[in-house]
Amino acid sequence: MSMGGIPGAHPLKKVPMSSKGQESYTYEFCDTTHPTELLDTLREFYTCGLFTDIALTCASGQVYRCHKAVLSARSSYFRVMFTLDMRERSNELINLPGVDGDILDALITYVYTSRVTITQNNVQSLLEASDLLQFSAVKRACEEFLIRLLDVDNCLGMHSLAELHVCVALEREARRVMLSRFEELIQQDEFLEADQKKLTTVLAAENLNAWREELLLEAVVRWVAHDPRSRLDCTQELLRCVHLELDETRFGGALDAGHRAVELGSEEKLRALILHSLKASSKGFALGCKKLASSMYIVGGYYWHPLYEVHIWDPISDTWVQGKDMPDYGRESYSISLLGPNIYVTGGYRTETIEALDTVWIYNVDGDEWAEGCPMITPRYYHCSVTVRGCIYAMGGYRGGAPAREAEFYDPLKKEWFPVADMIQGVGNATACVLNDRIYVTGGHYGYRGTCTYEKIQMYRPDINEWSIATICPHPEYGLCSVSLDNKLYLVGGQTTITDCYDPERDEWRQMSVMKERRMECGAAIINGCIYVTGGYSYSKGTYLQSVEKYDPELDTWAIVGNLPTATRSHGCVCFYGV
Repeated sequence: MSMGGIPGAHPLKKVPMSSKGQESYTYEFCDTTHPTELLDTLREFYTCGLFTDIALTCASGQVYRCHKAVLSARSSYFRVMFTLDMRERSNELINLPGVDGDILDALITYVYTSRVTITQNNVQSLLEASDLLQFSAVKRACEEFLIRLLDVDNCLGMHSLAELHVCVALEREARRVMLSRFEELIQQDEFLEADQKKLTTVLAAENLNAWREELLLEAVVRWVAHDPRSRLDCTQELLRCVHLELDETRFGGALDAGHRAVELGSEEKLRALILHSLKASSKGFALGCKKLASSMYIVGGYYWHPLYEVHIWDPISDTWVQGKDMPDYGRESYSISLLGPNIYVTGGYRTETIEALDTVWIYNVDGDEWAEGCPMITPRYYHCSVTVRGCIYAMGGYRGGAPAREAEFYDPLKKEWFPVADMIQGVGNATACVLNDRIYVTGGHYGYRGTCTYEKIQMYRPDINEWSIATICPHPEYGLCSVSLDNKLYLVGGQTTITDCYDPERDEWRQMSVMKERRMECGAAIINGCIYVTGGYSYSKGTYLQSVEKYDPELDTWAIVGNLPTATRSHGCVCFYGV
């Protein structure tokens, strides 16, 4: 080896390499600790003020001494500033008056540690600053955080924020919520405070999920009546968004003729006035401008053997298309729930071993792609799963012996499952749905090997992590389905054709009209204000069912409206709203 160039060093004789035939042998060394140690050292340089060559100052006047190269490595804003011929290139101090100290400190901490703490209190300011300073990874993390918090009570504000900062994923999901859950949206305080431009955008959307003309009229009435003095003149323009026309002479004359009481905020008087003033030609025409975007997804199931296909039904055209097959072919009795654009398939068991599984598969509807998710804490099958406030909850089910009481939830942002309070009674082959952010688990088996049918409905409140008994089911069942519609809980399927309806506010049960078929382990979903029940197994006929039934709550009637591509039971059935 030569030591040439090193002062005082004596040249050494080159050491001969042995092992003939290995002259081409090489070794690619990779120091796995290098990235961490390098970042730690840069953080130490920043903390000690070593080798810093730029200073940043924020709105409060605090000064942060940093390294141009490090800032430029994570922010294209600073990279451009320090490389192009900009005025700031030669400055030693960069003033950022639009960024608060806490936010700038968080971004600099991220640059030197790769970590940033995002909270509900700082997420909006952090998003704005990371968008301004082009910290793309932090902006993306803030966007994912907001998607995790997205719900019907904040979707309008989220949508405006997403548009302002070009957050494509947040904009799409906020639009999905506000258009698909329109009936709930118009009951929110945020809706009443929205400006006319935002309301016009929503009402004019071609795929607004408004299957009744009264919903469109109700939205206009509620919004105008909230501030009639400044909004009354907007009435005609808003109604035109939904293809309803006022007779302006009649409407204006009615106001001048003593209907100024409308200005006191009476929704009833305003509604009556608008209805009286509508042009006859526009009545019944409003829904013609809407293209309903709901589709029903049937995932897997069982028909003498496990099924793995994904079938997609358009209820308007009564046509089926097929999605990408589920990757894990050999399992059954899993549970399925929908969160945003993703269908989660949790648990189940291997047909050949009857061993409970903790595996999770996620189907992205927008991309028609499957991906393996984080496994559950507790393996389980014949369990329930639902979506509440941006999380997936799984509860009950079997893992051998008596049904489990354990429950857990999945946080899609943290990509991790967390335990919650145990159920009062572990049940298998029960049903669960969400009503007013509370989980209702109905029926199912309990006891060793599930020898008894549970007659109570267990209710879980995620906000206080507590289970309670909500009511007693009039017809205890297992293998049935539950759905929430119009703030009521409907129970369908099972071993009978009975349809039960529970009103939690009044704590009252009503028995509705009976179904056409007995459907054990069927599927159920809400589409355009009606309940669709799919497939199942008929013990009375001894056969798997292929038909689809529809329940209209306004008429209290059931009707056969179509057929599945194949007979099936124990399948997933969800309604997805495309945007």
